[in-house]
Amino acid sequence: MKLNYLVEITDPHTHIVKVKIQAKRPESVDHLDFFLPSWSPGSYLMREYSKNVRTVRAFNKGGEFLMLEQKAKGIWRLDFKNSDIKNASDEFLIQYDVYCHELTVRTSHIDHSHAFLHGPSYLMGVLDQEMKDPEIEFKFPGLWSKLHTGLRDISDKRDRFLYSAENYDVLIDAPVEIGCHESDGFMHEGKEHHVIFYGDQFPHQNDLKKDMQVIVEAVSSHFKGELPYDKYLFMTHFCKDKYGGLEHLNSTALQFDGRRLKNRRDYLNWLALVAHEYFHTWNVKRIRPKELGPFDYTNEAYTRMHWLTEGLTSFMDDLLVYRAGLSTVEEYLDIVKGFINRYISIPGKKFHSLEESSFNAWIKLYRPDENSNNSSISYYLKGGLVFSTLHFELKRKGKSINDLLDSLWKRYLDNPEVGVVSEEVMEMIEEIGGKEVRENFEARVSTTEDIDFETFYKEVGCEFVWDETPLPYIGANLNYEGDRAVIDSVTLDSPAHKAGLNAGDELIAINRIRFLKDDFSKIEEMVSPGQTYEFVVARLGKLYNLDVRVENRPKVLKEIKVIDKEKVESIFIS
Repeated sequence: MKLNYLVEITDPHTHIVKVKIQAKRPESVDHLDFFLPSWSPGSYLMREYSKNVRTVRAFNKGGEFLMLEQKAKGIWRLDFKNSDIKNASDEFLIQYDVYCHELTVRTSHIDHSHAFLHGPSYLMGVLDQEMKDPEIEFKFPGLWSKLHTGLRDISDKRDRFLYSAENYDVLIDAPVEIGCHESDGFMHEGKEHHVIFYGDQFPHQNDLKKDMQVIVEAVSSHFKGELPYDKYLFMTHFCKDKYGGLEHLNSTALQFDGRRLKNRRDYLNWLALVAHEYFHTWNVKRIRPKELGPFDYTNEAYTRMHWLTEGLTSFMDDLLVYRAGLSTVEEYLDIVKGFINRYISIPGKKFHSLEESSFNAWIKLYRPDENSNNSSISYYLKGGLVFSTLHFELKRKGKSINDLLDSLWKRYLDNPEVGVVSEEVMEMIEEIGGKEVRENFEARVSTTEDIDFETFYKEVGCEFVWDETPLPYIGANLNYEGDRAVIDSVTLDSPAHKAGLNAGDELIAINRIRFLKDDFSKIEEMVSPGQTYEFVVARLGKLYNLDVRVENRPKVLKEIKVIDKEKVESIFIS
């Protein structure tokens, strides 16, 4: 079935995109179900994009209304039995508007300054029909001078923006940036790489394009053969307090706080984000769990293998920045130190394995609440750390994570249409490193047993330096509403948890003395470990007195100290 889309933005300040889909009735079909996806590949949450749709209508070639009925959230049925569309050659038109005013990498945003169009959020498809070679044309205000997308340009004129894709999956996997954004690029292995910046940056001394090119060179060198795309686009939104990315087949959408590029640590985070999403070009968009494609865009796609999709990628991103020569080994280990401290501080690691965390991504990771850290663990965080232990164990055998990447990529090239299953990955690990390495890795993926990272790092030439300074610890995280302090979350088994403090409690007083925002910022100077204090809290309109016995703060990893620099560098560089 051939679909022709016309996408129009006439009044950007209204945040509306108008979509028209022109098609012909397929033979022997009584009805067609048009749908808008409920979620986006790479972002595992039911976002229900149809909530932003309005005025869905259908017309025949003469402009007369056709029978169109909404059958479910995001699904509209075009009924041919009760319409004037009788023959397979008869044309019809679907027309609808979508409200676009949410600036994230997995939603669409239109305002006076630009349009960012994320395929699943505005482009309908047809259920149970092969949508081959769809074409899409964009029309927008003349003041906007640029359009960038990974779709194939088939325009016959320079002032026309007409594109095509192999199928519906590819069509919606190509975000579009329209406006007057900054654009640049570079060549790598004979292919164009476009760099697109929307938004503002504070002055800094970094050469973003040059460093992004270095990352592209470093990442692609880890996979044999030619680049798996004809061109690639990095679309970046530099906006206050934004951070994130989403991978696509031949592009990525990135968001970052442009004020923070001057800060060295923040800049390394930016480079790691670039490396992370570009690495997904191979791991996820090609190498993928069997469950992640072909997609059912109306229902959840459950997999227990996000330790591969995101865990492996999270291990590689900062490592690739180091391997590209853009950070030092000390800077890299300082970032790893932060990950280990986060891992140690999360009680939920006792209850969810990596496989369970992956399977429950739809209701846990992408829907965090006050109790998330107490009940689950991020497969990004733990997955990355688990792959570091695999790398160390493979290095003992004279191998490395690179060998696993080779095996995964070869498996993809041998059978690109079918994703991998967990057993295949485990067999690769066993073939590279042996049975014991496989069993150790399997246990870290499928169980909640603790991991002794200190021993691993000691073996590769590092020393853990712990900060065990006795400091008071309560275990309640606070939000401030003006001067008022309200508990945002309570850490499992902490003094606050044991005393019965709840998320949502407003802290009124300690030992009958009123406490406000400024007081809580200095509380470590006022309370002592081993002492009990009377907390007065307001909960659902009532006052309660709770005795909180303050404890010593759990130890914190202060530094991963390099003892044998030559050995450490040899471990991480290859």
